[in-house]
Amino acid sequence: MLILVPTPIGNLEDITLRALEAFKQADIILCEDTRVAKKLLELLISRSLLQIPTDMDCQSFIESKQFKSFHSHNQEEFIDSLHKEMFASCVLYLSDAGTPCISDPGAKLISYAITHDIDFDVLPGACALNVAFCGSGIESTPFVFAGFLPHKKTHRHSKLIQLSHLDMGDSYSVICYESPHRILETLHDIALLLPHIRIIVQKELTKLHQQRYYGSAQEVIAILKDVTIRGEWVIIFDFSSSHIKQEKTLSYEDIFMLDIPPKIKAKILSKISGHSIKQCYEEILR
Repeated sequence: MLILVPTPIGNLEDITLRALEAFKQADIILCEDTRVAKKLLELLISRSLLQIPTDMDCQSFIESKQFKSFHSHNQEEFIDSLHKEMFASCVLYLSDAGTPCISDPGAKLISYAITHDIDFDVLPGACALNVAFCGSGIESTPFVFAGFLPHKKTHRHSKLIQLSHLDMGDSYSVICYESPHRILETLHDIALLLPHIRIIVQKELTKLHQQRYYGSAQEVIAILKDVTIRGEWVIIFDFSSSHIKQEKTLSYEDIFMLDIPPKIKAKILSKISGHSIKQCYEEILR
């Protein structure tokens, strides 16, 4: 049996009853970082959230479980070495924080389970994506989760323009994650490329100092001058006609002049002009 277990993203009390029961039943715990997983169990036990057998202390309970590292850097090799017999035991997989498979490993484990007819369960629980969207004030329009934006500026510019031209009607939202190291740089990119789009920027969700900021990218940048940049961030783009002050995106000419890969540029220009991708690509190369 394989069980995907969500873990708190900031507030320990967001652990679920089903997750606590899974920890009790687990024989093997797969996790991104064994140190983080063990620390989580220690905290849950020390705060009496996880009740362990009376004949065991915290250390012996943790030592009764087999911990294995499973993360984005070793998942291919790990999956190749798996044997179906391992899942005769109760096997958990948990991310360092949040729900597995949401910008975290886990999908390959589920694919393995499906392929090899292994029973599995996915427990609901803490996820920054859900918390951020519910705190955005956006009505239930279609939305896209884009994960983390690219690290490189050129690729990030391309991604932002692509996300602003999705074929999803007049109203939709896009949700992205961003690190504290790049949040200001990303906001400046948004201010340059999508100056009229309303965004909702949220940080340290569920933690003591969680914050939400609403407005254009430039307005949010001004607010953040007096804010400590730490913790994980979520950015929501509100691509609804009621929250776009002027043009939805850059003009054809603006996009044509951007330093982004020609093939991506051609696809975007084709979408907004009605010309074929080939025509746009040839124009770029002239």
